[in-house]
Amino acid sequence: MKIAGVVLAGGLSSRYGQPKMFELFAGQPLYKHSLIALQKNQLDPLIIATNAHLQQMFEQEDVQWVIEEQPHQGPLFALHYLMKANPDVEWFFVVASDMPYMNADFIEKMLSKINDEYDAIVPRQAQRDQPLAALYRRTALPKAQQLTEQNKRSMKVLLEQVRVCYVPFEDNCLTFININAQQDWSQTTKKESNNE
Repeated sequence: MKIAGVVLAGGLSSRYGQPKMFELFAGQPLYKHSLIALQKNQLDPLIIATNAHLQQMFEQEDVQWVIEEQPHQGPLFALHYLMKANPDVEWFFVVASDMPYMNADFIEKMLSKINDEYDAIVPRQAQRDQPLAALYRRTALPKAQQLTEQNKRSMKVLLEQVRVCYVPFEDNCLTFININAQQDWSQTTKKESNNE
């Protein structure tokens, strides 16, 4: 069974003011934390989904590139495009490029939940679903295609229409912190000190 590791890195970063996936955290660009977590679990192929403008800003990576023909259409469009571009892949582990605490243990735990009964495996923390740190099976493609044709952009809409395994995580788990705006960095240091 082929499981792809995908870093979604094609966003506008409009709230951040510049492409946030290249900001440094613990000595590495943000996107690298997601990429390394997927690499450590031997997922293959490793894919960075981005747009032509951003691609030239990445370091030289040993990955496949999926370059969105229509940039900034949102994660559901990206997932649909990825599935069509990789017909031999059964599962896609999709991770956002702006999660500084993404880690290999989280990826491993989620992979252990793979089951033919589901079309998606999604973490849940404090009653919030985390669709941008989740697994999607090829069986979700027809619904994803239908929704994109209706110009729907939300992963939530997809999850309402497929079979989902929700995996609970502790409220204080740092994995799901993501950086949307400059002030979000101060929350990372606060949460770290609360966890010590």
